[in-house]
Amino acid sequence: MRKEKQTLLNKSVEQLKKERNELKKWRAILLGVVFLILLIFVDQFTKLAADVYFGERGNEHVTVIPGWVYLEIAYNRGIAYGKFGDASQGLKIGIIVGTAVLMAILTVIYVRTDTRRVFLRAALILIIAGGLGNLIDRVEYRIWDENTLYGVRDMINLERFGFAVCNLADFFITGGAVMLVLALLFFDRDALFPTGKRYKALAWEYDNRKNELVEVKGSRYVEDYEPKTTDEEQ
Repeated sequence: MRKEKQTLLNKSVEQLKKERNELKKWRAILLGVVFLILLIFVDQFTKLAADVYFGERGNEHVTVIPGWVYLEIAYNRGIAYGKFGDASQGLKIGIIVGTAVLMAILTVIYVRTDTRRVFLRAALILIIAGGLGNLIDRVEYRIWDENTLYGVRDMINLERFGFAVCNLADFFITGGAVMLVLALLFFDRDALFPTGKRYKALAWEYDNRKNELVEVKGSRYVEDYEPKTTDEEQ
């Protein structure tokens, strides 16, 4: 105990701040992972429930809002709106690989994003969860196999709104995409029109730091800079 206390005293204030910020960063990442797993679980559970329920009822649809929203089961062997459902085996495998690579890239972006950019991070989590949720179905039901009758399980019929039958993963992706656009416009450090004290402060801090780095040649790339987290801002 005494040794640990002495080690703590020997550390500089900057070292302690750095370690504390790293701890907060990994806590935020862990929270995001838990949220991601929860979203994927909810998506897979609703798909399984719909599969079992409508399998027993012969796919007799259930009315949620008469004339507007129905529940039924449909299997999408392609992508959005059933596109590429009859595509070649190579193209379907390419779609799966491309989706996996894109989700990996978004995950790296999420991990590297400043924890104070909450709105942007939430948008990324929703997109990743939706992409992985549908990717699981595509792999599980081997959509590249010409003989398979299954695919991504959809159960929410919104055709009255001009949409195809969809699932929760599709809602996650759509919601995340909308949030991403809003982040780029209003709710982020790099937004065109930063809104709210949090993001105005982040934008101001980033611009000031960027100007400082421009004056110091060879210091580091501006793109590598992420503002430090302080207790007041948390």
